[in-house]
Amino acid sequence: MQIDNFLKLIDKTNEWTGRIVSYLAIFMMLSLTYEVVVRYLFNMPTIWVLEINQYALCIYVALAGGFTAINNGHVNVEILYEKFSPRRKAMVNIATSICFFAVLLVLIWKSGAVAWEAWETKETSFSLLAAPLYPAKAAIPIGAFLFLLQQMTNLIRDIAFLVRKDHQPVEN
Repeated sequence: MQIDNFLKLIDKTNEWTGRIVSYLAIFMMLSLTYEVVVRYLFNMPTIWVLEINQYALCIYVALAGGFTAINNGHVNVEILYEKFSPRRKAMVNIATSICFFAVLLVLIWKSGAVAWEAWETKETSFSLLAAPLYPAKAAIPIGAFLFLLQQMTNLIRDIAFLVRKDHQPVEN
């Protein structure tokens, strides 16, 4: 049962990460509202809101993949997939996992190299704000790794579902 504890740890990590980064959406909404108010009511546009929101959105999207996978929020071809039996859904998930893992591994590898270089050089934006770029760039391989771990837990659960004799879904 140690594997179950490990799978639950991955679930909790992605759940926690998703809940934390969800507050970035509130930050983005409030800061963009601030920008609209000061720009159009007081004719005092900011130089930071758009740029900071772009980085916040990058971090939000990069780190939310695992959370979305826990909640089955990623895109499927629902016209076909929803009509499948639970067994067939598990088989399709297993079959498509190989390609998915390959894409995530390349994403981790390539974005990790870019993030490492940005971290080493303390890369900043070319704008007047000169915001550090390495936090947003580092979020991409970290988020892809968390997403990969979550998809691996889903794969293990699908395999366990297929080999169980009672064919009951494996609990998250």
